[in-house]
Amino acid sequence: MSFSKRTSLLFALAALLSAPGASALAEPHQSTTFLPTSNGRITAAFDVAQDKVDYFLEHPYQSASPGAASRNFLYDTYPGIRVGTQSVWLNAVPASRVEYVAGTGIVHVVRSTFGVTIDEYDFAPMGLARGALVTLVKATRTSGTGAVDVYALYNYHLGSGAPSPGADSETITYDASRDALYETGPSAVAFGYGALGASSHHGCTPNNPYNRLSAGEDLADDPGTGGPTTDAAAGLQFSLGNLALNASAWSGWFSVLDPSANAASAVDAMHAWVAGRTPDKILADETSAWQSWITPAPSGSSALESGVFSQSQAMLRMAQVSASDASDGQILAAVAPGQWNITWVRDMAYSTVALARTGHAAEAKRAIQFQLGATVGAYQSYVGSPYQISVVRYYGDGEEWSDSDSNGPNVEFDGFGLFLWALDTYVAQSKDTASLGAWWPALKPKVADVLASLQEPSGLIAPDSSIWEVHWNGQQKHFAYTTVAAARGLCAAADLATLAGDTASAAKYLAAGQKARDAILTLRGPDGTVAQSQESLAAGTGWLDAAPIEAVSFGLVDPHKHTAHATVAAIQSGLVPPSGRGFFRNQGGGAYDSAEWIFVDMRVGRALEATGQPQASADLLAWNVAQASDNFGILSELHDRLTADYAGAAPMVGFGAGAYVLSLLDRGQPVVPSCGAFAPEPDEPSDAGADAQTDAGNPVQDASNSDAGPEPPPPSSGCSCSTTPSPARAPWALAALALIALARRRGRDIKSERQEERE
Repeated sequence: MSFSKRTSLLFALAALLSAPGASALAEPHQSTTFLPTSNGRITAAFDVAQDKVDYFLEHPYQSASPGAASRNFLYDTYPGIRVGTQSVWLNAVPASRVEYVAGTGIVHVVRSTFGVTIDEYDFAPMGLARGALVTLVKATRTSGTGAVDVYALYNYHLGSGAPSPGADSETITYDASRDALYETGPSAVAFGYGALGASSHHGCTPNNPYNRLSAGEDLADDPGTGGPTTDAAAGLQFSLGNLALNASAWSGWFSVLDPSANAASAVDAMHAWVAGRTPDKILADETSAWQSWITPAPSGSSALESGVFSQSQAMLRMAQVSASDASDGQILAAVAPGQWNITWVRDMAYSTVALARTGHAAEAKRAIQFQLGATVGAYQSYVGSPYQISVVRYYGDGEEWSDSDSNGPNVEFDGFGLFLWALDTYVAQSKDTASLGAWWPALKPKVADVLASLQEPSGLIAPDSSIWEVHWNGQQKHFAYTTVAAARGLCAAADLATLAGDTASAAKYLAAGQKARDAILTLRGPDGTVAQSQESLAAGTGWLDAAPIEAVSFGLVDPHKHTAHATVAAIQSGLVPPSGRGFFRNQGGGAYDSAEWIFVDMRVGRALEATGQPQASADLLAWNVAQASDNFGILSELHDRLTADYAGAAPMVGFGAGAYVLSLLDRGQPVVPSCGAFAPEPDEPSDAGADAQTDAGNPVQDASNSDAGPEPPPPSSGCSCSTTPSPARAPWALAALALIALARRRGRDIKSERQEERE
C-alpha cells in the first residue's frame, strides 16, 4: 500500500472516530469464528465463517515429537438436504444460530430452508476411546410438503504431506456388511465413514456425492473409487419420508480415524459405542454426561457468568489429552485451531488449579502424573541439577520442548514453583495424601530442592526467561514473576513435605519461601510498585509489568499495604490499551505485548477487589464475561488493543478458561497469606483509608500494621486510562489515539511477533 493511501486511511479512520457520539470504550462483539470439539484424542472444529466443519486434527496437540506435526485431515464435511425436487448443501444456507449446547463440547447449528428447520449437532464423543466426529441432524417440517432426504458429505484429504495433507492417491471402498465407507491414502492412516442406524444410499467418487445432491439425485451406491484417485469424496443419504407439519425425524453419521489404517476395526468400535441407540438418544446421553461433569458456578453468579463458567470447564476438559500412552493427562494452552495447542508448564498449572478447585480431582491428578512421568533434562546445564518439570513446555509424547532464537533458548524457572502450587492445591482439595507419599521421593530432589537451589542469597531466584519468554544469552533477568511463583511454590512445598512426614524439609522450604516472599519488596520502584525485574528497575525504563500482580493474588504481599496499592495504581494508569478495556502486559514490547491480555485482566481483577476496588474489579470481569458470551463462551488469549477483536489463540485455556474459573471462585474471598504471613513492609504511606477497608468480604488481615497516608503517585509513563466506564474522550483525542495506534501497528505483524516469542 502506498504512503498516500495509507495516510488517507489513517485520516478517514480518525474522522470516523471523531464523529459526534464516538465512544472510547470498545463494545462486546463476536469476532472468533471457530467452535472446537475434542474428546482428548482428536480435535475438530466448526467454522462459523464457512458454515461447516473443516478441521479434524489427528491429535489435540500440535506436535507429537520434534518434526512430527499433527495433521489436519479434513477439507470439509457438512450435511445437505433435498425436499421434493429442491436440494442444497447446507454450508450454502446461512445459520440462524450457532452455539454450544450449554456446558458441553457439542456444537449446535440451526438452519432453515425449503420449509424444513435443520438442527445439526457436531461433537467428538467424550466416552469413546477413539478419534471420531459425530454429526446428528434433526429435520422438522415447518411448512410445505415433499419427501425429505438428508445427505452427508465427507471430503477428507489423506494424501501426502503435513500438517495439511494433499488429496493425491486416495482410495475409497464400501463395506456392505458394516454399511460403511473406508478411505485410505499416502498418509498411512484410514478413516471409516458410517451411519448411525442405516443409510438409504451411499456414494463416492467418481460419482461425486456433492454433484449428485446438487443435481437433486440419489447417491449412486458406488462400490468404491476402483483404485487410487485424486480428491476422492464420499457420502451417505438418509430418506426421512414426507414429514407432516411440525413432525421431526433424525439421522446421524460419523467419521472415525484409525492411525494403523484398519478402518473396519475403527468402525466396529463406533458400532459398539452406539450400541443400537437412536441419534436423539445419543445426543441426550452425550449432553447428560457433559452436564453431570460440570460444577455449578459459585452462588450469586449471574446467568451470563454461570454460562461462561460452565463453558470454561468444558474447555479445560477438551484441552486435556486422553490416551493410553505418555501423552495422557497433559493440558494444552489452547484448543486447536488456536495455535497454542501445546502444553506449557505455566498454563497447565492454572488449568490444574482450576480443575482441582471445581472438584475435578481425577483430571487434576492426570495433569500432575503427566509431568512426573515426562522426559526432561536437556537443559540441566542451565538449571544446575537434575530436574523433573520442563523448563518451558512438552511435545505430545511427553518430551521436554524449548525453543531458541538468536538469543538462545527459553529457560523458565517459574514452572517449578507453579507446579508445586498446583500439586498443593490438588492435595488440599482431594486429600490424596497416598499419591503424595508415592510421589515425594521424586518430588523432593527433582522439583522442590531444585527450586530451592535456584534461590540466590538475596532471596531472588536466579535470572531466567520467565513468564514472557525473553530467551537467554543476556536477555535473562531476575524477574519478579519468577520469584513470586517460587515463593508460592516453596511455601506449598513446605505444606507438602509436612503431609509427607518430611518435617526437616518442610522447615527448609518454608524459610526459603519466606525469603523469596520478602525479596519481592526489593524489586519496588520509587513509588512502591513491584517492577518487572531487578535489571529493568536498575535501568529505570520499561519496568512496569502486570505479571508481578500475582504477589497479591498468591497471598505474598498484603493487599492493604502500600506495595499492593501502588502496583495496582501503576497498572491502572500505565497499562490500558486505546480500546479503554482491560490491561496489556508490560511497557516494553510490541503489538503482542500491548494487546489486551485476558489472563492479565483476570489476575489484576483479583487484586483490584483485594485492594478495595470491588466496582473496578466487577466492571473488568463483566467486560470479559460479555465478550465471552458474544463468542460462544470462548475466552481468547488477547483482545486487539484498538478494536478489542479476539486475537491470539482462541479458545485459550490456562490463560483464559482457567484464569476465569479462578476469578469467579475467588470473588468475595479474602486473600490469605500463603507463607504464614504477608511480606513485612517497612513503615511507609499506604492508600488513604486502606486500613479500614472490608470491601467484598475481604477484611483487613492485619489492620494494626496499616499506616494511612496519601495515595502514591502514578508512574510517570503510560496512559491515564481507567477500566471503569467513563465519558467519551474528546474527538481530537480519539483521532490521535487512532493515528498513534495505527502508526505503531504499521509494518508490524502480531502473529509473527507471537510466533517469534512463544515458538
